[in-house]
Parts: sequence; C-alpha cells; structure tokens
Amino acid sequence: MRFADNEKVYVATYKEIIIGFITFALILFVLYPKELIMDQILKEKSNYDLSVLYLKNMLRNDPKNEKLILTLAQKSIKSQNRDLALSLLELLKKSNHIEVQKQAYLLSYELLKQNYFFLENKHETHKMQKLRKKLEKTFLFILDKHFYEQKDLPMLYKEAMFLRSQPAQYQLVREMLQKKPKDIKLLSDALYLATKLKRYDEALNYVQLLTQVDKKHIKRWNNEHYFLLTQLSSYKKMEAYLLHAAQSSTFWQKKLIDYYLSYKQYKKAADYYMTLFYRTSSYKKRKKLWTKAIKTLVSGNLLKDAVKLGSKYEDYFIKDKSSRLLLLKLYLSANEVQKAKRLSRKILKVMQ
Repeated sequence: MRFADNEKVYVATYKEIIIGFITFALILFVLYPKELIMDQILKEKSNYDLSVLYLKNMLRNDPKNEKLILTLAQKSIKSQNRDLALSLLELLKKSNHIEVQKQAYLLSYELLKQNYFFLENKHETHKMQKLRKKLEKTFLFILDKHFYEQKDLPMLYKEAMFLRSQPAQYQLVREMLQKKPKDIKLLSDALYLATKLKRYDEALNYVQLLTQVDKKHIKRWNNEHYFLLTQLSSYKKMEAYLLHAAQSSTFWQKKLIDYYLSYKQYKKAADYYMTLFYRTSSYKKRKKLWTKAIKTLVSGNLLKDAVKLGSKYEDYFIKDKSSRLLLLKLYLSANEVQKAKRLSRKILKVMQ
C-alpha cells in the first residue's frame, strides 16, 4: 500500500497476485468441470507459464492423473521448462497404457532433439555425442514398439539418416519395401544397409531383385552380387557357382578368372582361358586368350607349364609377330635354349 496525492491507492504485490491466482485456481478446480478446464488449457497459447502453474496445482490434487501429467509435460516443453518436462515424461514411460507410453517416448525424442540443437549452437561437441546416443536409443525403442503410423515411414527414415543409425534405417527401408517392392532407390538402400550390417544373405536377395528391375545398371549389380558371394561361400561352392554362371555370361567368365587369381590359382586361371580358347573359332580371340594364359602361368612362376602351352601352339601362331616374340622371350627366360633356336629357324623360314 502507498500514498499518491494524499489519496490512498492500493497496489497488489507479486506475492499477493500469485496467492490470489492459486486461490482462484483451486476454486475453479473444485467448481469447474475438470475436462472442460483441460480443454481450455490445451487451447491456451498466449501464456504457457501460467498454464504450467495451473497444471501443477491441479496435479497436487490428482497426482496419478496421466492425462494431466502429459498435458503438463507438453506445456512445459512450450515454456522451455525442459528439465520438468523430461522428469514428467520419465514417469509416463512407466505407464501401463500403451498410448501414454507412446506419447511419452515421442515427446522425449522431440525434447532431446531440441536439446541437441541447443548444444550444437553452443558448439559443445562432447555433450552432443553423448546426447546423440540417447537420441538413437530412444528412436530405436520407438521403432521396436511400433510407436508410429505407416504414413510416417518416409519422415522416420530421414530421421534415422540424421541419427546415422544404420539398424534403424534398415528396419524402416524394409517396411517401405513391403508397399513398394520394386522401388529401385529403396532396394539400393536396402542392399547397401544389409551389406554394411553384414547381413549378406538378405543383401543377396536385394541384389538379385535389382538385377531384374534395374537393367540399366546391371554391371554394377553384378559386381555387388560377386562381392556378396565372396562373403557367403566357401572356395568350392563359390567356384561351382562361378563355373555355372560363366557358361552363359562373359561377366562371370571374367569374375571366375579373377576369383582364381585372388587365390593364386594360376594354373586353373590359365586352364579356363584355354577353355574359352576352344569355344571360339576366331583367330584374333584365340590369340588373345592364349597370350593371357601364358602370361598368367608366368606370373605364377609356372614356367614349365607356360613353355608346354607355348610350344603346343607354336606352329599355330608362327605367322604372328607378337606371338613369336612372346615365345622367344618365354623360352629364354625358362632357359629353354634349344627351343629358342628351333623357333628362330622357323621364324627365318616364315620371313623368307
């Protein structure tokens, strides 16, 4: 109370305003229908702090009211009272009601993400890393309990990418593929994620689908297919598969040879070159395959085998200059001096 111009003017203190508000709130709580009050509070957007204060008072009279706790948590988030909101949401996560749990986890994730961006603005990297783990854990729980709608899958997929959570991304992309089983982008993502997670059997299914629906990039998917087979199969199983696939595909013929070379099976690689040699009647192709076979044997230090193969087709390729030079070098490097002399005489006759 104070005086102004000799007239008494009463001014309420802040404490008196609060006491008055609480008294009014209690009277309102007793006299006014509870559901109607909740409805009005939910609609209130001009003063979140007063809404929080009022809800706290309501909660004192009804501490087990989960709807009230949830509403208070929502309003606390709006009023930037994050600590209170998190505490309330932790209580609601233990609820026996699935819908309440769902709302609690979804709001917790929203709140944690707000905190994450708050830390990002302050460049607190270490705290951000710790919080990211909490975010991922909460997000994975939401997915595990299916606290979402099917229409939310694309948005959740983007969220999983934001978290860099490959398990979450993989779960979501598989769900999306149920509705779009031939979507090339989704199949490609599923293949990448399954491979990263070392779920090679599942990855193999995706790459086989991609070879069927995306002919434009068939070479890429065949390479992926080959890689997956190397991760899944034993040497003998892989060899059997490649031998079968190579019967009708030049791609798999090359992969079979690569596979032999990766295991230093130089003789088998050379033999397969010669298998292809016998399948063609083209002189040019035969020359190329025979040359590769010899060079493969030499690279494996199998000089005797190389000399044997070279001399077998010496007369067949005698008129070809590059083949003659290849054989001369081969004989000399293998210390087959007599063979080199005989070849030299043949060359002189051919050149006359």
